[in-house]
Amino acid sequence: MIKTVKPVVLAIIISMPIFFGSCINVDDVPERTTETEQKELNDAIAALEKAKYNVDTTRLGIYYIMNKPGTGAFPQKGDTCYLIYTGFFLNGIIFDASIDHYKDSIWQLLYKEVALIPGFDDGIALLNKGAEADIIVPSKLAYGSLGTSGIPPYTPILFSLKMKDLKPKAK
Repeated sequence: MIKTVKPVVLAIIISMPIFFGSCINVDDVPERTTETEQKELNDAIAALEKAKYNVDTTRLGIYYIMNKPGTGAFPQKGDTCYLIYTGFFLNGIIFDASIDHYKDSIWQLLYKEVALIPGFDDGIALLNKGAEADIIVPSKLAYGSLGTSGIPPYTPILFSLKMKDLKPKAK
């Protein structure tokens, strides 16, 4: 039961400050800036910490919550990762998920040999086989000041990640 409740609570906690602050007419939406992004990040991290989540940061600058530790080695360049992911905006809206693209929801990728946003690579580095984590990627480690199709400029994003398997690079 707690395993089911925790992700739901995480999504609600993160979405509350954003949801209540975003109930305005679309025509009145202010331009996104580094300042608005930083406020969103600060509010989300504060809400998570208030809810007693252990939020940590990597050297690169992503925030993460390790929900379930894994076992074995961590990914190295060329290793095959078998990953399930869901990408969210901080308001809880899903913008991408492996279930929409891959059989059994599992994305098979060669670590550091596929062009990814730096924050996603940094998040994968935290995961060994069986590990599960939520990562919050600031825009400077995602799509930055330009954004991308469907993701506005200066938008931090959250990924829920599960490393189903990890196979070392064949020698």
